[in-house]
Amino acid sequence: MAHIHFTGIGGVGMVGLAHIAADLGEKVTGSDAAESVMLSGLRSRGLEVTAHHVDTLPGQPELLVYSSAVPEHNSERRCAARLGIPEMRRGDYLSTLGQRFARTVAVAGSHGKTTTAAMIAHICREAGLEPGYLVGGAVNGWERSAAAGNGRLLITEVDESDGTQAGFQADIAVVLNVDDDHCWSLGGVEKLEACFVEFGRRAALVVTWRTPTTERLFGGHQPVLFVDEALALSEGAPPQPGPHNRVNGAVAVAVAERLGVSRPTALAALRSFPGVSRRMSERHRSADGQLVIVEDYAHHPAELKAAMAALREGYPGRRLLILFQPHRFERVKRYGATFAELLSSAERAWVVAPFAAWRQDQELADPREIVRQMRPEAAAGYLANDPDAIAAAVVPEMRGGEASVLAVIGAGDICKAIPALCQAMP
Repeated sequence: MAHIHFTGIGGVGMVGLAHIAADLGEKVTGSDAAESVMLSGLRSRGLEVTAHHVDTLPGQPELLVYSSAVPEHNSERRCAARLGIPEMRRGDYLSTLGQRFARTVAVAGSHGKTTTAAMIAHICREAGLEPGYLVGGAVNGWERSAAAGNGRLLITEVDESDGTQAGFQADIAVVLNVDDDHCWSLGGVEKLEACFVEFGRRAALVVTWRTPTTERLFGGHQPVLFVDEALALSEGAPPQPGPHNRVNGAVAVAVAERLGVSRPTALAALRSFPGVSRRMSERHRSADGQLVIVEDYAHHPAELKAAMAALREGYPGRRLLILFQPHRFERVKRYGATFAELLSSAERAWVVAPFAAWRQDQELADPREIVRQMRPEAAAGYLANDPDAIAAAVVPEMRGGEASVLAVIGAGDICKAIPALCQAMP
């Protein structure tokens, strides 16, 4: 048994790694900057975690694993350096952890990783494979989003934002798409694409959706499986609406087949997929069914477009109102005009002050420009990130007897406005 200390253990990726390490018999300790449900879940299984970073590491850990958000001057990292304790980034530790499983499926892509990894894990659980899994979101109805399973098969997301996916050696590498998101953190689009190519090069098999970009990047890879478009859009759809969910489902079924699950079993399991929290999640429905609140995690133009298509499909005939919070000022700078164009197709849309992801880069862009560039009839305004003020501005637009769906969209803390919205709804 090794003792591993996780610095930044409250993040969704870190907490999952901690659970898997504990399942495999490692001694796990950890800390985070603040109290959270994640920490409570770790404590409930007897693990020693603190809601603050410490100056002296507990016990004598053989390894410190840290989140990419934890800087080198963090007190725990300084302590590890002083004591000669090896350190690893979260993604690098995941690559090492993967080597302990006989087979690995790693899901990469600019969009859809969490849902698709959860779909594959759900199918394999339903088929009795007892998989290990690491999913970057709360899967509805699951006790937790990570487990070691029987120790033979691991299904995990991998992360392009810090480049660590390039070090993961998967038996099956899933590449859902390659978009320009996170290119700023890796040094440009070419380096981002090179990260995906290296990830595919290390894998025994690449499974991907056929697009001009994936054909260019992986067409020469041997072997590569391009998922069939017609099949994805016609067979075995999951319960969640939207073409993107059918595409993700088709990829999940294709991967499950290569893991030994029969196609009928995989399709049946997909149809019972419970979904992931904050992905097209219905949060409120009025007694008469006229007013609905839905939450989604979209924070890139491709994701916003997919979410809006799913909302139109899943709630036909309703007025579409959108409360959108940009995630990071970098995305406002790069995609502001595209966000404005997309939001203009809603009946009404508000932009909420961005979630800066703990960065001080407000000078990069003015998020109010998104509203200014929108179609005037759709532009409802720019709002401070205050739940009560948001509810006061938005709820009156949902009265009057018209069937409406309000979509609360963003990957930041816009979710905190939902209780106030629900309470103010008629």
